[in-house]
Amino acid sequence: MWERITSFNKANQLTYVLFCGIGSWLYLCYRLALPRPIPGIPHNKEAVKSVLGDIGPMIKHVGKTKELWGWVTLQNLKLKSPIIQLFTRPLAKPWVVITDFREAQDILLRRTKEFDRSDLVGDVFLGLMPEHHISMKTNDMFKRNRQWLKDLMTHDFLHQVAAPQIYTAFADLAHLWEEKSRLAKGHPFAASDDIYRATLDAVWATMFGADPLNSSIGAQLRLYSSINKLDIPKDENALVDFPDVPNPAAMQSIITLTDSLETSIKAPLPALAHWFLRQTSSMRKAYAIKEKLIREEIEKTLRRFVGKAGKDWDIRCAIDSILSRELLLSEKDGRTPMLQSRAMYDEIFGFIVGAHDTTSTAISWALKLLADNAHVQTKLRSEIRLVFVDAMAEKRIPTVQEITKGTIPYLDAVINEIIRHSLTQPGVARSTTVDVEVLGHQIPKGTNILLMSNGPSFLSPAFQIDDSLRSSSSRIATDRVGTWDPDDIAYFKPERWLVEEDGRQLFNAAAGPLLTFGLGPRGCFGRRMASLQIKLVLIQLIWNLELQKCPAELSGYSSIDKLTHVPQQCYVRLRQAL
Repeated sequence: MWERITSFNKANQLTYVLFCGIGSWLYLCYRLALPRPIPGIPHNKEAVKSVLGDIGPMIKHVGKTKELWGWVTLQNLKLKSPIIQLFTRPLAKPWVVITDFREAQDILLRRTKEFDRSDLVGDVFLGLMPEHHISMKTNDMFKRNRQWLKDLMTHDFLHQVAAPQIYTAFADLAHLWEEKSRLAKGHPFAASDDIYRATLDAVWATMFGADPLNSSIGAQLRLYSSINKLDIPKDENALVDFPDVPNPAAMQSIITLTDSLETSIKAPLPALAHWFLRQTSSMRKAYAIKEKLIREEIEKTLRRFVGKAGKDWDIRCAIDSILSRELLLSEKDGRTPMLQSRAMYDEIFGFIVGAHDTTSTAISWALKLLADNAHVQTKLRSEIRLVFVDAMAEKRIPTVQEITKGTIPYLDAVINEIIRHSLTQPGVARSTTVDVEVLGHQIPKGTNILLMSNGPSFLSPAFQIDDSLRSSSSRIATDRVGTWDPDDIAYFKPERWLVEEDGRQLFNAAAGPLLTFGLGPRGCFGRRMASLQIKLVLIQLIWNLELQKCPAELSGYSSIDKLTHVPQQCYVRLRQAL
């Protein structure tokens, strides 16, 4: 009996020890999984008490506003610091978030050996275009791929090849809206899809050459031109619903693939989220169509190049320029051309994605901001008409040649102010390549740094920072870019980009902070083309059409704060300009 009791007690003791051991091990794992702050950098105190860190509040905000980056900058305001850390992924290092232009400029321009492409960028794009330069660190492959695109931003290519294609696509949009305005009879209508399609038409024609069968706006224009009238609501503020026209299959594949990036950008685990998305039949079909399209377009260009010397190649579109550049580089290096490589396909596809998605968003903002600021629209139309006097006298829209040769400082100022407010790129991500010091804080190697452009020093007053905390290179470059007046920094005010010189108003690109296109060797290579697109569309639309403010329920901003004012849909109400 005593032996059985002793045996039972030993079993209980063993169970107890085992239970304590497992419990201790689980508690140790829990403690190790808790976020580990970088010493000294402000953070949300409640975040370090949960394995999920800041993920809960972040997801709640995104679910409410459909927007992530405004929440990020709100944390700087909440913690009252230009530099903070956020814990947005389990078992990972924190993000360090900086909301100060001078510090961002210093990191991107003068500290490039300490900072490189962030893994956050790789996680977003690797699943869709793994060998595009945006997915690479700044290495030889990155430089090679950028070389392929080198000629696309030259004056000759932009004005002689790209501008005519862009002009035609947006002329079609202007004609489409004239037809819609006729049918809508003064009622507002949704415009975002039209802008998205027109911008894709423009980029498509720039990349592959004009093709009427792949013109989304052209298909709509043919339909609406054939309609005499629509059923119009009695309420003059009610939306008119227009019949839709399906996109051409090749274009729809690009749209499907581009839209998939939204899943990556907003997910706590972008690479995993996009992997699951790529397993769907719609994504697989879109990817196959895209691959077939690029292969055929490459073959088409090469057939035109056969038997001709490099100086005789007829460069009609961007793919011609990219392939010709690689043919010349490969000949110089004594290697086989990479014409059907994964990298080549990804650069061609990436050009289409980059040149149309963010630009269409900026154009949507342009229309909204000009409609909501009638005095700016009126002045812009007047300035445009003063420059193109021949077109006014002949009662026609300026030609593409007139537009590309014309200089309108106020138009340049309006475009920059639109870009400043549109937040198509609310920040730039980098990763530390070594242990670094930023604003007096030690940040370890391999930390993701977010340089935000949607808050303090850009759209709200800058944080006051002691200059002794800045790097020596930052202190030396103090006055190279101006600062915005805190009293009107949040307003839409194109005049902030103009300066007086010898009695004339001139556009000053360095008047104040702007980070939408990034800076330095990894800055957006397509900045000049984006500005050209916005210039061409604004002149053609503003010349003959007046953008009227829509009803309050359609012209408001979707967000709950000033940092996330992203229009989920752009609406327009048009009438002929006098």
